[in-house]
Amino acid sequence: MTKLERLRREYKSWGRWYYHLVLDSLGERNLFNDKDEYVNGMNVTALAQYFSGAGVIQFDWMRNHGHFIMLATGLQCCRFFGYSRFRLNDRLVRDGYPPLPDDWFFKLVRLDTLKELVNATSYSARNSYEAISNILPGGYLWSSNYLMFSDISELIDYRTVDEIGTRGMIKLLGSNVKFPADYKVCKLGFILPESYLLRTEDGTMTKARSLYKDSKEYAFRLFRDYDTYRREASRVGEAWSPAESDAGQLIREILDVNYGVKDLMSLDAEMRCDLAVTLGVRYGMKVDEIASRLSLSSSMVSKLIYSYSKMNKPLR
Repeated sequence: MTKLERLRREYKSWGRWYYHLVLDSLGERNLFNDKDEYVNGMNVTALAQYFSGAGVIQFDWMRNHGHFIMLATGLQCCRFFGYSRFRLNDRLVRDGYPPLPDDWFFKLVRLDTLKELVNATSYSARNSYEAISNILPGGYLWSSNYLMFSDISELIDYRTVDEIGTRGMIKLLGSNVKFPADYKVCKLGFILPESYLLRTEDGTMTKARSLYKDSKEYAFRLFRDYDTYRREASRVGEAWSPAESDAGQLIREILDVNYGVKDLMSLDAEMRCDLAVTLGVRYGMKVDEIASRLSLSSSMVSKLIYSYSKMNKPLR
């Protein structure tokens, strides 16, 4: 039995609970190469959810992978992935691209507590922002994040499944599955996520939105909770470091919390070196960027990080 077969068997034994399903990254290769393939991916989510019976709380399709927050059994997650893989691979081949690797799979992370569920949802949602960092996540089409604390869904032009009709839906989906008549299909040609996303028991909002007290908390977790991003990335086997646009804010927060000052000029030489190590080791910032921001030489920053790694000096 191969490692992949053992992992699949293990996942299938897991009971119904909250999970973070992370598709393996394809690296430099694209899972989606143009808008039409992304549209297909959005419909694949609706179809995979329908066929697997899994509850989708929140999701993001990225260029070379995807994130899904689920309420499901491990078997349902495997079925969700299996159907998604089949349809995505079929589209890539039809469009003239190589098939997906035989060992392309996913990682399933159990979310045992409410805090872990919120952190995973925030981490997944941030992918939309980092894909196009000059817009808010609600402006990214290929996810469910536009539904979070926004009324923009009320402005989206759509037709219902009933209005499109059976033949129209078969042509649109490439499947004869019969979705509920009130499912919404936007003018780009995909099922809008609000049609099937998991909702609270009273039906008043999506489950994802119910995880946050208000839009302020959601925004903080999305844009400012750097330690959570780092921890969640480690949990799902990904690497995360602050983008250039985030680095300044991160440094200001560390200055305030760790040193009780407002600017770098207030740090003495030892504190500046200590900060360089924190940025390099804890947050994975590049040596040259740290050196530039802290007015240190790159060689000194490299030596500081190397010395920490060797001595394992506790970070502040």
